[in-house]
Amino acid sequence: MNAYRTHLSFLVLITGLFLSHFSLAQPTDTLTTEQLLQRRGTAYSALIRPSRYLALDVNHTLGGFRRYRFFEGDELHFKARGEKFREELYSVTDSTFTILMANEVMNRDEPVTFRLDEVQKVMLHRRIPFVTAAGTIFPLAGGVYLIADLVNNGQLNANVLPVTGAFIVSGVLFHLLSNPHISINKNHRLKVLRTY
Repeated sequence: MNAYRTHLSFLVLITGLFLSHFSLAQPTDTLTTEQLLQRRGTAYSALIRPSRYLALDVNHTLGGFRRYRFFEGDELHFKARGEKFREELYSVTDSTFTILMANEVMNRDEPVTFRLDEVQKVMLHRRIPFVTAAGTIFPLAGGVYLIADLVNNGQLNANVLPVTGAFIVSGVLFHLLSNPHISINKNHRLKVLRTY
């Protein structure tokens, strides 16, 4: 009888703790469609309200047509007026776009506006699975392989050079595939489009 009371009181205690946990839990609010789109990033938040964005239309000879979109808040890496810029896109109008650049003297960000025809090059940074990582790892692997052979043998072995060269060349090729520099010309155009 004593064991029965112990088990029953233990069961009541566990049930009480379980129910009190759920009665004290905070109710979670569901997010609206706008909040969900804002959490997904700049491309999705542009769907909330009509806005302008930069579109880079690239017509590759071997890859066909591809469009890259840059919305307000995205990082834009480009060359214009003889200088390279890597800043956040602040605003886009019909024929210009504005970035914010840090002014060290005034200790604040100042808007700088560019016309579309001033842009000479756009540098893209794409994450391609395995290829982007190989662009960094392969040249390092080639260098380590060359140094390891040099340390082990005490001299430069001619059989190692083709392997090391293949690693380095393939790493550079993979890096260029992941980070192409697109020159603006008749096949590669930068323009302003609008979301509705």
